[in-house]
Amino acid sequence: MTMQYNATMDIKYSAHAVERMIQRKITPKIVEDIITSPLGKIKQSSDKIIFYKKIKSRKDNFIAAVTVKRKINLYEVITVMTNFEVKK
Repeated sequence: MTMQYNATMDIKYSAHAVERMIQRKITPKIVEDIITSPLGKIKQSSDKIIFYKKIKSRKDNFIAAVTVKRKINLYEVITVMTNFEVKK
C-alpha cells in the first residue's frame, strides 16, 4: 500500500507494518502525522529512520514508525511500535 500525503513525499507500507497497524489500532493518518511532524527521530543506518511521537488521544507511551528511505521522497514503513522508549 502506498499513500501520498503531500506533493513531494510518499509513504509505502510493508505487509508487516499493515499487520502491526491493524493489531495496534494505528491508522495511516497517525503514521503520517508521526513521520511529517515527529517529536524526534533516530537514524539507525544510512537509510533506516525511526520517527516517534506521543499521540494525545492514546494512552501508549510514544508510537514509533520504523522506516526505510527508498528514494528521495519515498519512505517505506516496515513496522510500527507502541510504548516506544527513547534510550539515552
